[in-house]
Amino acid sequence: MEKLQTKWGRFKAHLQAWLIDHEILRAVYRNFYRLSPNAFRSNHPSPAFIKKLHRKYGVKTIISLRRADKSGQYLLEKEACDRYGITLINHPMSSRSLPDVDDILEAKRILETAEYPILIHCKSGADRAGLMSVFYELFVEHKPMEEALQQLSMKYGHFRWADTGKLDFFFDSYLAYRAEHPETEFLAWLQNHYDKPALNSQFHSAGWANIVVNKILHRE
Repeated sequence: MEKLQTKWGRFKAHLQAWLIDHEILRAVYRNFYRLSPNAFRSNHPSPAFIKKLHRKYGVKTIISLRRADKSGQYLLEKEACDRYGITLINHPMSSRSLPDVDDILEAKRILETAEYPILIHCKSGADRAGLMSVFYELFVEHKPMEEALQQLSMKYGHFRWADTGKLDFFFDSYLAYRAEHPETEFLAWLQNHYDKPALNSQFHSAGWANIVVNKILHRE
């Protein structure tokens, strides 16, 4: 946190967060939604928004699907969490690749052991936050898969036609398998039948959608 100890360092951190990481857009549209009385999802929270989460919603844990690094946005988030006694858990996941089994099992462990209320976030609150929200509804709320998958939706800015659609394709592959093997639960499929390389070779995205996601929206 040494970077924030000088005025110049703090200014650069805010500049990086606002202009490079698009906090200027998040200040206008927070993409904040309630998953349950004890869980929320959003895009990357600013220090001011973390203060609001603490005071208005009593959030105890923030689960970030981004890396803990030396970027301005991370340092400002970590500082704010420390200030308000919020536990910050970084569990980096990708929005452009099929998830790894170990990452999903770790996500399950985090969701089941975190101190609630929680906030789940990524950069834009659309793809990885949606993925983790699906896991929350499956593993914590024990909702049916079809209901949980509503967290991956255009409502939150998620594009299933771009490479980010690999997240949808992952779950669609399980549902297709379950249709032929109704007794197979998600975790059993994940650990015994999920073939990431094979599914990856079958996935195809639309070029126009990747232009929107990567070039226009600059998603992470």
